[in-house]
Amino acid sequence: MANRSPKPDDPQPLPGRAEKGGPADRRDPVVDGGSRISAREELTLRRRRHRLILLALLALVAMTACVWSIVGHRSSEPPETVGLAPSVLFAELVEQLLQDGGDTLQIAEFQVDDEMIERIAGLEQIETLILDRGTVTDRGIEVIAALPNLGYLRLRHTPVSDQGLLQLSRSRSLWYLNLPQADCTAVGVAALGDTPSLRQIRLGSPRLGNDAGRAVAKIRSLRGVHLIGVPLTDEGLKAIVTLPHLESLYLDDSAVTEAGWSWLFKMHPQLHVHVNQRHHDRDPKSHPHHNTP
Repeated sequence: MANRSPKPDDPQPLPGRAEKGGPADRRDPVVDGGSRISAREELTLRRRRHRLILLALLALVAMTACVWSIVGHRSSEPPETVGLAPSVLFAELVEQLLQDGGDTLQIAEFQVDDEMIERIAGLEQIETLILDRGTVTDRGIEVIAALPNLGYLRLRHTPVSDQGLLQLSRSRSLWYLNLPQADCTAVGVAALGDTPSLRQIRLGSPRLGNDAGRAVAKIRSLRGVHLIGVPLTDEGLKAIVTLPHLESLYLDDSAVTEAGWSWLFKMHPQLHVHVNQRHHDRDPKSHPHHNTP
């Protein structure tokens, strides 16, 4: 039988398509670049990708476990080991000072106690000692006061008592004393009158009152006075300015009245005066500078 010619209105198959269930439905998938892979190869590629992802996740888990293991080991170290660190650091700083031949020992990173201070007993090269954190008692102060060439001393957060000031008064070289958190009375302050080289004092204590003015006036070598949180009145102010070499006076939280300040600038017009960390309005020597901590 002869083949029938398609009529013009017979539907024509679209290029690249086949009847449902025909060969086109079973063609191999096309990968990048236009090449074709078999279904088995595609399955292999998928398994390979899954394997790589799994390996990456396992590596991440292992790394995380390792980090936590290190952190946990450090946090489980006995407290004794952590407690020894400051004493070891102090010993290393002293050793470094001896090797370098320096004259300044300054520590702000950790607390210093009496046992550490014992390490510097008798060291002639120390001229400046600054301890910004500490629990130094009168026992440690005795060692500090005996340093033969100590000139500049700052002890913060150290409740130095009257006994400690008495020990410091025996220093022949001390010219600057900064004890902002002392625990002394006017009796201890007056004892500093026996310190021959003392030129500047910065002192704060909850046990000091108006009598601190008369006590400070007994340290006749002073050129600079800074009292912190001392309720000094006009009477105490007038006592301090009897110092023969006084050049600067700093008072924080005092009880001096306006009448007292007027008297001061009338009688001592050249005195450099700070009130509550600022120059007094009538200070003749007002100038920008940094406050001493």
